[in-house]
Amino acid sequence: MPQIYVAIDLETTGLSPEHDAIIEIGAVRFTQDRVLETWSSLVNPRRPIPFKIQHLTGISQADV
Repeated sequence: MPQIYVAIDLETTGLSPEHDAIIEIGAVRFTQDRVLETWSSLVNPRRPIPFKIQHLTGISQADV
């Protein structure tokens, strides 16, 4: 049986854990040679998403 791995990715409104918030959580389950499953969820940060972050992630205020 092949090894199965899970990678998790977070997108945030910036780099400060004290002042910024998560806007997307994503995960991918995979083996060495194929993707088995993907999942993602947008999160309302309850604060404005800076334009720079919207441009970088493709996630707009309207999306969350």
